Amino acid sequence: MLKRSYYGLLSTISLSAFGDAFGLLAMEWLVYELTGSKLAMGALALSSGIPELVLRLIGSPLSDRLPRVRFMACLAAVRLLAIALPLGMGLAGQLQLWHLFAAAGLSGACAALFMPTAMAVIPGVADSRKLVRAFAVIDGCKGAAALLGPALAGVITAASGALPALGINMLCYTAAIATLLCLPKLPKPDAAPGRFSLAAYMREIAEGFTFYKQFPAMFTIMLMASVSNLSSIAVWTMMVPYVREVLHRDAAAMGTLTTASALGTLVGLGVISLLGEITHRRLVMLGSLGTIGIITSIWGLVPSIPFALAAVFVSGALGPFFGSLSSSLHGRLVPGNLQGRVNSIRFLIGGSLTPLGAFAGGAIAEAYGISALFLAAGLLPAIFAGTALFLPGLRMLDGDLSMLEARHLPNSRPPAAAPGILAKR
Repeated sequence: MLKRSYYGLLSTISLSAFGDAFGLLAMEWLVYELTGSKLAMGALALSSGIPELVLRLIGSPLSDRLPRVRFMACLAAVRLLAIALPLGMGLAGQLQLWHLFAAAGLSGACAALFMPTAMAVIPGVADSRKLVRAFAVIDGCKGAAALLGPALAGVITAASGALPALGINMLCYTAAIATLLCLPKLPKPDAAPGRFSLAAYMREIAEGFTFYKQFPAMFTIMLMASVSNLSSIAVWTMMVPYVREVLHRDAAAMGTLTTASALGTLVGLGVISLLGEITHRRLVMLGSLGTIGIITSIWGLVPSIPFALAAVFVSGALGPFFGSLSSSLHGRLVPGNLQGRVNSIRFLIGGSLTPLGAFAGGAIAEAYGISALFLAAGLLPAIFAGTALFLPGLRMLDGDLSMLEARHLPNSRPPAAAPGILAKR
């Protein structure tokens, strides 16, 4: 049953990622066609990012309170309805900018809890000794969906406009919902929350932060993720103007770049799967973020489609050396009854700067040009990652974690006031 649940979850995440690839490209393309404004592109990302951050905070206990699989199905259903708004108005010839912003806001709010809930399910249906591989396979399927999705979305958008891509997004969400509803009942968390009260709910939100109090090293790593995500969203929010104004290409080139990034991600995940357990986590994780930053800076100085394809491929290949290791550390160190809210807080911290990055990316590109944006967006994570390598507390992320798990994080509920152990995540 657990194996069936794992593969069902794998299918759901893949279908959602495949649909998102179509929806994201289509909405960005529609915004640029309606406005021709880089600031409007940033505002679209902002309209998605702010609800996402808010819901990750105030909704974090829901993944541990509600039946997780059914909760994911409800979130996917709301996202389906959100995409139906611009699609329906577009087919009626009445599409306006606010329709796209409203769809992005609803979708972002649901995305805030969809992936954290999925991440909370995985440790319960996968072998604890193979969590790195389990998360790598999940990331690999997301990467495969992102590999095919953007290329197909780009071709369809270039040939028929963006509305058919939104239709495919809706079909993918429908299939994901059906898959979730067919999954067997999963084991409950070790300690299910009691009756609802506002005080208890607020306490559960606070418990999501307790993990990072106990493991400050994990908190530091997540701060590094937030800086990297700020830079990444600033660059990718401007990808449509970059393709059209710098490379002088169409939507098909946009899809090809995204596909090259996804192909690189698959290669990186394949390497991680072959390597198995990585013990020098600190150097690998920070080194990958710093190298991606350097590549992004150089990318901004070379306005060439072959170089852009190489840059996004290599960056994609390096990404999993941070993401999969981060996921496996959370899967091993967070108690089962706290997985949902801790993963929500994890994504909250990691995405805390993305609204700023989305808006700043548009503002910098508008004022100084896209090349200047790429240069600044690459230098920022490279400098932060290089500095973090010298933090002594991060060394405790290396080596065998089994003793750390056994001593400090028992299966039930972590102690209310445990002393600091590591030095950030």
